[in-house]
Amino acid sequence: MSADDDHLLLGAYVLGGLSESDRRTFSEHLRTCRQCQGELGQVSGLPHLLDLSDPDAVDGLADAGGAGSPPTAGVVGPGSGDVSSLVTRLARRRRRRRVWAGVGAAAATVAVFALGATLGPALLDPEPPTTHVVATAAGSEPVRVDVALVTRGWGTQLDLDCEDLPRDGELLLYVTDAQGRSSSVASWRATPSGYSRVTGATALRPDEIRAVEVRTSSGQVVASARTA
Repeated sequence: MSADDDHLLLGAYVLGGLSESDRRTFSEHLRTCRQCQGELGQVSGLPHLLDLSDPDAVDGLADAGGAGSPPTAGVVGPGSGDVSSLVTRLARRRRRRRVWAGVGAAAATVAVFALGATLGPALLDPEPPTTHVVATAAGSEPVRVDVALVTRGWGTQLDLDCEDLPRDGELLLYVTDAQGRSSSVASWRATPSGYSRVTGATALRPDEIRAVEVRTSSGQVVASARTA
């Protein structure tokens, strides 16, 4: 793929829609592309916002009054069908609204990507300073962890994009400061695919972090990177 093609993968990357091979390709591209690193910082919160926009208030009513359920006796009105039919129509209308809401959310996402390069600074808050490092495997396994250190007023936000991690057990993210002191800033369960996206936080500023490590619960270092 060309460099321009790699840029086009950013939207699907944020929304988790890439295949395994495309995700690897884009992860390689992200290591060196300042444009994609900047745009990723602006829209990395979109999947969480889309997750919050999926209410399910009517499905229970549809199940109670849908096809196959007995009609509700004695509760009818002039010119209308029974309550079961009314609830079914209401559920269908609700589903149509959700479909259009999904279309609107997708359109909004496309608009953010289209305008991000030129109008982003005018429409969004200023992008916080971000440093990217890649933690490489400590052993022979092909582990790979992209780490974004995002400057915040309270310290540092650490966004991890991990591939080929151990498939079971608990994993932890550690940071080491200039005095050599290490502290855990995130923990998560391993996934069957070895792929994880994790966010951690520390009171240390990015310039106070000297190294990041992913460890197992037993203390074995899986991947590490120097930041300075």
